[in-house]
Amino acid sequence: MIKPALAVMAALALLSAALAQAQESVSATLDLPFELKVGEQAVIEPEDVAVTFVEMAGDSRCPSDVVCIWEGQASVIVAVEVAGEDMGERTLVIGADPSPSAAFGQYSVRLVGLEPYPQSSVQTDPEDYVAGFVVSKASANSARVFVRAAGESSAIVAGWNLERGKGTLVLLSRGDAGVTMSVARFTPVAVPCTVEDARECIDGQVMQATGMISQGSTIHLEVQGNKLITSSGGAHSLDIKRIRTSSQAGPTVELREGERDGPLLVQEIGADYVSGLNFIEYPVAVSEGTPITLHVGDKATNGCTVTLTLLEIKQDSAVFSKVVDENRPCPICWHKV
Repeated sequence: MIKPALAVMAALALLSAALAQAQESVSATLDLPFELKVGEQAVIEPEDVAVTFVEMAGDSRCPSDVVCIWEGQASVIVAVEVAGEDMGERTLVIGADPSPSAAFGQYSVRLVGLEPYPQSSVQTDPEDYVAGFVVSKASANSARVFVRAAGESSAIVAGWNLERGKGTLVLLSRGDAGVTMSVARFTPVAVPCTVEDARECIDGQVMQATGMISQGSTIHLEVQGNKLITSSGGAHSLDIKRIRTSSQAGPTVELREGERDGPLLVQEIGADYVSGLNFIEYPVAVSEGTPITLHVGDKATNGCTVTLTLLEIKQDSAVFSKVVDENRPCPICWHKV
């Protein structure tokens, strides 16, 4: 008689836990603010992104009823999942000298508010905090950028290519010991801009470095009007002397298994790859495709006029950017009879 009762109690406990977990998940929308308590999770359904307010990391903000020489800051820890993949945890800081935004792949999470604000006579428990967040997705930056900028004590020459995943930055700094030079080779990734009028915004994972820039660190570059904002080797805001950009590779096409566009016939779409046949038309056109496997950022081309770059892999389709360059005509064309 005891075992059935225990089984019913266990089932009720599981149901209660499931309901509690469901209540801790809220719906959110890209680029619009939402609020979470500690332990709650927000889900952006169309993007398959989940953001969790893991815990408070600290709150040293000056109480509203006290006069302080420093306004202080507060830190929260968030975790993000994209399409079920754990993107890790980051600490977001709001207040003096803030770092309220962090990148998680194509997405960024920004801390836009934290309540309640401290009062000297009130003790705030961690579970009482409510944080406001905004999730954004990287916009389509220019595919290739070269920029030269200078300030009072430093100058930067930088170039990056999002299509090839390569970038180089040279930083010149003038100090009491003279001019020092730092060089970094990095992998650029388009990220959301932190200010509305910025038009080129990337993070770069430093692969090789000398001088003030450390290997393995992340640099951040933004082109804002006639200013270059960078966090490499310290914070810099420099006047742009020259900038040259090439637009992001043209329109996009979405292909499913068995579909073809230009040189590429898609045969299989995996979790992190696309495989199929690539049909070449230069230097010699062929009637049979060559097997090809693509990961995000890889290209398929007919060798002359058409290039497809894999941008995103969805559940049953793949998204490519498509560039048609009529200035590079195929010298020999094969026509199917």
